[in-house]
Amino acid sequence: MEPFEYYLKAKLARKVSPNQWRAKSLINDIVLREKFLKQIKIKEFSKIFFEQLYDIIRDFCDAILFIDGYKSYSHEASISYLSKKGFDFISVNKLDFFRYKRNRSKYYGEPITESDAQDLNEFYLNIKIRLNNAIKGLK
Repeated sequence: MEPFEYYLKAKLARKVSPNQWRAKSLINDIVLREKFLKQIKIKEFSKIFFEQLYDIIRDFCDAILFIDGYKSYSHEASISYLSKKGFDFISVNKLDFFRYKRNRSKYYGEPITESDAQDLNEFYLNIKIRLNNAIKGLK
C-alpha cells in the first residue's frame, strides 16, 4: 500500500474544502447498511454481507477524508489515508486485502466464503471504535 501522498500526486485523491454535509450523508448510509446487515444471515448471504460491510468501512474512510478536506477517486487512496489517522500498518494492509477480495468477487466472480465474511466482520468490530473516533462530533 502506497502512502497517501502517492495518491495525491497520481491525482487519485485531491485536496478540497472540508465537506461536513457529505460526511454526514455517508454516516447516514453506514447506519442504514448496519441495520440491513443485522437482518441477513452471514452463512446464507456471505457475499452480500461481505460487500455491504466493506462498503461500510469504505464509507467511514471517505467520511474521514471529507471531514479533513480530501476527496478520493480510488479505494486504495481512501484506505491509505487511515495511516494518517493513526491506524497501524497491519490494519491498513488487512483492509487493503479485503478490498482485493471484494474486487475479485465483484468483478471476476471469485467466491466469498462464510469464513471471509466472518473475518471481515471481526476486523470491522476491532476497528469500529477507532473509525467512530475519527468522525467524532458529526453524529
